[in-house]
Amino acid sequence: MNKRLKELRIKLGMSQAELGEVIGISNFAISSIERGERNLTERNLSLICEKLKVNRAWLENGIGEMFSDELPLDEFTSLLADIDANAKEKTREFLELYWKLDEKSKKVIEDLTFSMYENFGEKK
Repeated sequence: MNKRLKELRIKLGMSQAELGEVIGISNFAISSIERGERNLTERNLSLICEKLKVNRAWLENGIGEMFSDELPLDEFTSLLADIDANAKEKTREFLELYWKLDEKSKKVIEDLTFSMYENFGEKK
Protein backbone atom coordinates (compact mmCIF):
# COMPACT_ATOMS: atom_id res chain seq x y z
CA MET A 1 0.00 0.00 0.00
CA ASN A 2 2.90 2.37 0.70
CA LYS A 3 3.99 2.46 -2.95
CA ARG A 4 0.44 3.07 -4.11
CA LEU A 5 0.06 5.93 -1.64
CA LYS A 6 3.16 7.58 -3.10
CA GLU A 7 1.93 6.90 -6.63
CA LEU A 8 -1.40 8.54 -5.78
CA ARG A 9 0.27 11.56 -4.19
CA ILE A 10 2.50 12.08 -7.23
CA LYS A 11 -0.42 11.62 -9.64
CA LEU A 12 -2.28 14.38 -7.78
CA GLY A 13 0.81 16.61 -7.75
CA MET A 14 0.71 16.86 -3.97
CA SER A 15 3.60 17.18 -1.56
CA GLN A 16 3.76 14.93 1.49
CA ALA A 17 2.74 17.91 3.62
CA GLU A 18 -0.30 18.62 1.43
CA LEU A 19 -1.46 15.01 1.54
CA GLY A 20 -0.93 14.98 5.29
CA GLU A 21 -3.02 18.13 5.60
CA VAL A 22 -5.90 16.45 3.77
CA ILE A 23 -6.08 13.66 6.34
CA GLY A 24 -4.73 15.49 9.38
CA ILE A 25 -1.29 13.95 9.81
CA SER A 26 2.24 15.30 9.41
CA ASN A 27 4.40 15.12 6.32
CA PHE A 28 6.81 13.01 8.40
CA ALA A 29 4.02 10.48 8.96
CA ILE A 30 3.25 10.40 5.22
CA SER A 31 6.96 9.90 4.51
CA SER A 32 7.12 7.03 7.01
CA ILE A 33 4.08 5.38 5.44
CA GLU A 34 5.48 5.74 1.92
CA ARG A 35 8.76 4.15 3.08
CA GLY A 36 6.87 1.24 4.64
CA GLU A 37 7.88 2.12 8.20
CA ARG A 38 4.27 2.76 9.26
CA ASN A 39 0.87 1.64 8.06
CA LEU A 40 -2.13 3.75 7.21
CA THR A 41 -4.70 3.62 9.97
CA GLU A 42 -8.25 2.66 9.09
CA ARG A 43 -9.27 6.28 9.70
CA ASN A 44 -6.60 7.69 7.38
CA LEU A 45 -7.33 5.11 4.70
CA SER A 46 -11.01 6.06 4.80
CA LEU A 47 -10.24 9.78 4.69
CA ILE A 48 -7.95 9.41 1.67
CA CYS A 49 -10.58 7.42 -0.20
CA GLU A 50 -13.38 9.81 0.74
CA LYS A 51 -11.63 13.14 0.26
CA LEU A 52 -9.59 12.26 -2.83
CA LYS A 53 -12.18 9.93 -4.40
CA VAL A 54 -9.74 7.01 -4.41
CA ASN A 55 -10.82 3.44 -5.09
CA ARG A 56 -10.20 1.69 -1.77
CA ALA A 57 -9.55 -1.69 -3.41
CA TRP A 58 -6.82 -0.10 -5.52
CA LEU A 59 -5.17 1.64 -2.57
CA GLU A 60 -5.28 -1.44 -0.34
CA ASN A 61 -4.57 -4.20 -2.85
CA GLY A 62 -3.85 -2.68 -6.27
CA ILE A 63 -7.18 -3.93 -7.65
CA GLY A 64 -9.04 -1.85 -10.22
CA GLU A 65 -8.58 1.78 -11.12
CA MET A 66 -6.88 4.39 -8.93
CA PHE A 67 -9.96 6.58 -8.65
CA SER A 68 -13.45 5.52 -7.68
CA ASP A 69 -15.97 5.19 -10.50
CA GLU A 70 -18.79 5.87 -8.08
CA LEU A 71 -17.65 9.34 -7.06
CA PRO A 72 -16.12 11.50 -9.79
CA LEU A 73 -13.15 13.68 -8.94
CA ASP A 74 -13.97 17.26 -8.08
CA GLU A 75 -12.72 19.79 -10.62
CA PHE A 76 -9.64 20.92 -8.70
CA THR A 77 -8.45 17.40 -7.88
CA SER A 78 -9.02 16.40 -11.49
CA LEU A 79 -7.01 19.38 -12.67
CA LEU A 80 -4.16 18.53 -10.32
CA ALA A 81 -4.21 14.94 -11.54
CA ASP A 82 -3.71 16.15 -15.11
CA ILE A 83 -0.72 18.31 -14.24
CA ASP A 84 2.61 16.62 -14.80
CA ALA A 85 4.05 15.58 -11.45
CA ASN A 86 7.18 17.56 -12.28
CA ALA A 87 5.32 20.83 -12.87
CA LYS A 88 6.81 23.82 -11.14
CA GLU A 89 5.57 24.52 -7.63
CA LYS A 90 4.66 28.12 -8.50
CA THR A 91 2.18 26.90 -11.12
CA ARG A 92 0.56 24.67 -8.55
CA GLU A 93 0.46 27.45 -5.96
CA PHE A 94 -1.14 29.78 -8.52
CA LEU A 95 -3.82 27.21 -9.34
CA GLU A 96 -4.59 26.71 -5.65
CA LEU A 97 -4.92 30.45 -5.10
CA TYR A 98 -7.02 30.90 -8.23
CA TRP A 99 -9.35 28.08 -7.20
CA LYS A 100 -10.05 29.79 -3.87
CA LEU A 101 -11.18 33.02 -5.55
CA ASP A 102 -14.82 33.96 -5.92
CA GLU A 103 -16.32 33.84 -9.44
CA LYS A 104 -15.99 37.60 -9.99
CA SER A 105 -12.28 37.56 -9.13
CA LYS A 106 -11.73 34.51 -11.34
CA LYS A 107 -13.35 36.43 -14.21
CA VAL A 108 -10.93 39.34 -13.69
CA ILE A 109 -7.95 36.97 -13.82
CA GLU A 110 -9.33 35.23 -16.92
CA ASP A 111 -9.96 38.53 -18.72
CA LEU A 112 -6.45 39.74 -17.87
CA THR A 113 -4.92 36.47 -19.02
CA PHE A 114 -6.77 36.44 -22.35
CA SER A 115 -5.96 40.11 -22.90
CA MET A 116 -2.25 39.44 -22.32
CA TYR A 117 -2.40 36.43 -24.63
CA GLU A 118 -4.07 38.43 -27.40
CA ASN A 119 -1.51 41.24 -27.06
CA PHE A 120 1.35 38.76 -27.08
CA GLY A 121 -0.06 37.06 -30.18
CA GLU A 122 -0.24 40.40 -32.05
CA LYS A 123 3.45 41.14 -31.35
CA LYS A 124 4.70 37.88 -32.86
